[in-house]
Amino acid sequence: MSAKERVIVRQWNFAQSTFLKAEERYVNFEGAVRSGKTTPLVWKLITYAVEHPGIKMLLARWTQDALDAQLRPKFYEECPPELLGKWNAKEEYQSFTNGSILYMRALKTSDDAARFSKIAGLTLAVIGVDQPEEVPEDVYAALKARLSQPGYPQQMLLTPNPPNVLHWLCDEFPEDNHIDGHRYILTSVYDNRHIVGDNYIAELERDYPPGHVLRRRFIEGRRGLSLVGQPVYGKVFSRSLHVQEIDHIPDVPLVESWDFGQKHPAVSWHQFTPWGHWNILAEYMGQRMFIDEVVQAVAARRAELFPNLTDLRVCCDPAGADKQGHGIRQTAVDVLNQHLRMLYGANVGARFAVGSNRPERREFAIQQISGFLSRLIQGRPALAVHPRCEMLIDGFEAGYVYDERAYSASAFPNIRRPKKDGTYDHLQNTTEYAYLNYGGSPLQSADERTIQDRVRRAQMDPDEFTWGSPRRRMTSRAGY
Repeated sequence: MSAKERVIVRQWNFAQSTFLKAEERYVNFEGAVRSGKTTPLVWKLITYAVEHPGIKMLLARWTQDALDAQLRPKFYEECPPELLGKWNAKEEYQSFTNGSILYMRALKTSDDAARFSKIAGLTLAVIGVDQPEEVPEDVYAALKARLSQPGYPQQMLLTPNPPNVLHWLCDEFPEDNHIDGHRYILTSVYDNRHIVGDNYIAELERDYPPGHVLRRRFIEGRRGLSLVGQPVYGKVFSRSLHVQEIDHIPDVPLVESWDFGQKHPAVSWHQFTPWGHWNILAEYMGQRMFIDEVVQAVAARRAELFPNLTDLRVCCDPAGADKQGHGIRQTAVDVLNQHLRMLYGANVGARFAVGSNRPERREFAIQQISGFLSRLIQGRPALAVHPRCEMLIDGFEAGYVYDERAYSASAFPNIRRPKKDGTYDHLQNTTEYAYLNYGGSPLQSADERTIQDRVRRAQMDPDEFTWGSPRRRMTSRAGY
């Protein structure tokens, strides 16, 4: 029986069959763990090798250990031995008896200066990458340039586990498949029931019941959280309790909290009510935007959500006011304040607590936020989050985690630091700035002199400033 005939008679589920038949140049077969993605990937490459003699292909994982322990054995387990020629250890490829070639390589190099050396010089028709969520975006971009063998069908095949929503895979393969030549195919563990069995699925359903933060990833195969580390608010936050449809209260000042940064600038909107409630009303997360672009995007979002706004209070990351060592005339805070004053008057400007990024101040803010999450006021949680704050909700639930490797300075050896993951930490930091600036004291307008004084004091590095100490150290680091 030929390899093609073996593919036909093998029992494939609908999602796997859709993947095997997909003809788009870039195909992403994405889904839950144990949903059966690697096997059809291997078989699609085998089929290409049989049907197109002389074709050159690549089967890859990010690390050498994963390639040797998982992917390479899977290929030899599935491929009929009568199809195989010799293994070329020097070039790391498996030849087929008809002249086709399959390179099997890890993409990660030991020398970052030679980042693309594993694929340099290859002319390929088909590339298959298992678990590409591990692969950096620039390496994926370099892989795309290797699809160039003339006279053969050219295709990039990816089989990832579901990434977080800010991963490059989500931009490359949107769920609505609106990018020409790109195909996103979703599979769940239920699609692979005939292989993993009812008992395995029942055990997963027991471990991850409806409402569990990881059910969508491990069972449904949908994009979302990947729980690595201990959630900061995991013991006190409940999606069913704290996520509520809450309205903006016109008579209560609106707090806008900023975390600067070109990669993922973040903003959240809050209200601290006179009767003790903390309402988180909305969020904004940018991607690869400079401050001038972010200010305009946030202004549009603010006007859409809170029309006719008259009382706005703004706070931010103090590192946004640092310009030493950068040769710049305007800081992120300067740009933001120009915008705010143009819209809301000369007395409106970004407020920040110097030292907000110090471990002890961040830990203090986390403890206060946990206190809000843990108590009820007038029959409802003291802290409520609007459902549209999807990234904040995921962060509260499990995305914002402690860094197991990072500890505070020796002066505070028992303080754990949250992980700077580049996804959930930005918006979570905005909640901390909101509390440190406005959550613990009555809201008061700041005059122009106070604003300028805060900007001047923020030239000091918050990471080198000891809270409560008169001694302040000047620095050239920006920290954002």
